[in-house]
Amino acid sequence: MARKANGDPRRVPTLHPPFRTRRLELRWPSARLNEQVVRLLNDPVVTRWTLRIPSPYTARDAAEFVRRARAHRRSGRILSFQIVRRRDGALLGGAGIHGIDRSNGIGEIGYLIGRPYRGRGYATEAVGALVRVAFGPLGLHRVEARVFPGNSRSERVLRKQGFRREGRLREPVRKGGRSVDVIVYGRLRSDRAPVRRRRSASAGPGSAARTR
Repeated sequence: MARKANGDPRRVPTLHPPFRTRRLELRWPSARLNEQVVRLLNDPVVTRWTLRIPSPYTARDAAEFVRRARAHRRSGRILSFQIVRRRDGALLGGAGIHGIDRSNGIGEIGYLIGRPYRGRGYATEAVGALVRVAFGPLGLHRVEARVFPGNSRSERVLRKQGFRREGRLREPVRKGGRSVDVIVYGRLRSDRAPVRRRRSASAGPGSAARTR
């Protein structure tokens, strides 16, 4: 049994986004981008591998997401980000760290990239940024990601960022009216970091980890 932490183990340290990579910024969700969010999330190709994104996705859904993201951030259990391209401010997708358990040092990541921006390595780059936040300011020990079977391109993204496939859970969630399997990937702080390439490898179409 884990030793009880001093104070509130859910409390997340003060973070100061944007978190930058060579081409991207991970920012707190902003209502200024709601119109772009609605366009991106009304593409069934984008939401195919996600779990709880409404369809159709409306302006009200986008506004509610911004509100909930702030509340979740205060609770210390979920951190949500928008993925924005640095050179022009275009919204490329979303990412987050869910189920943050600071007493045990674990969290789960999720991410998606809009269809017009796929095949350029943005998903791989964004996942790298999430991992650095998790193991850096959050001080987590373990990061997980869950992928639906068939989403092989997202599995490749995770492997490129040093995640290991750890197993397949049988029907733990319902999607499309039926119970489905999920594949679990994990990375520990102590794992060897992936070798960085001169240019991020292509994520390809369909890159998205399961989002809650």
